Amino acid sequence: MCHNSKIISSLKNGELSVCKACKVFSLTYNNLYFQFDKEQLLQFKKYVNRININYWLDHYSRTTKKRKIPITTPNQGLVLFFNEEEIADLKTLLLLKSPSKSNLLASEINYTVILN
Repeated sequence: MCHNSKIISSLKNGELSVCKACKVFSLTYNNLYFQFDKEQLLQFKKYVNRININYWLDHYSRTTKKRKIPITTPNQGLVLFFNEEEIADLKTLLLLKSPSKSNLLASEINYTVILN
């Protein structure tokens, strides 16, 4: 990981940054970490933007799994599954949509409270 990074976008569960020196983009979301060059990032943005969420929700409607929206990877045996909220977060991180304007919940504040 680069130490000369600029954060492009950030949410509670992830961030998109770019190394100023080597121009590598890093996307962190929950426990996933992706690295892209500029062209790969553009391709990933197109891929995420074209996901037909309703199709996948219908396709996997009879399963009990919470995550029903797949993102395939170059590794044939690895498919990442997301739910609607996670796809919306990815789109926000990738600057494909504006962040939602909801009130911050107390549970979303990542801060250790120290009582005197």
